[in-house]
Amino acid sequence: MSAVLKIESPLIEDEELAVIEEEAAAEAAPSWANEDEAVVERYLRAYRYYGQEAERIAEAAKAERERIQEWESKMLARVDRPLAYLAARLQMFSEATGRGKRTSPNGTLKWRKMPERVEIPDAAAFCEAHRGTCLVRVKEEPDKVNIKGHIKATGEVPEGADLVRDEDKFVIEEE
Repeated sequence: MSAVLKIESPLIEDEELAVIEEEAAAEAAPSWANEDEAVVERYLRAYRYYGQEAERIAEAAKAERERIQEWESKMLARVDRPLAYLAARLQMFSEATGRGKRTSPNGTLKWRKMPERVEIPDAAAFCEAHRGTCLVRVKEEPDKVNIKGHIKATGEVPEGADLVRDEDKFVIEEE
């Protein structure tokens, strides 16, 4: 049983790509004088080629980043356990000696007093119990979705709001 190898013709010839890359590098403002449909088709093929090339590069970079992350995790796993062990032993030494600070050429051991912080296990219950006081913050902001709905429904733009349309966007869709 023989496998059939399908060889696709390139989207665009290397010579055509070289010309396009040279034109793009020149950064001159292009004009459309004397161009025809064949040129547009060549540009679309080139656009598709560069889009596929960008996708291939992004996928290769993603795979490389994943490989590096795996390597990093593997290498860090080798040092995490000894680091945790040594930190625990040094903490035990500091607790046993009762000293607040110990300085040496190799490092400093010290205890830092941490500030108090507020914890609220049930934020909804707290807000309900203290609504209307300075302990509960009320955030006000315009609801753009409802404003747009109001404009569409009534045709009037509320004072202090503007209805703005961005410039039309040019889109190239590849086949």
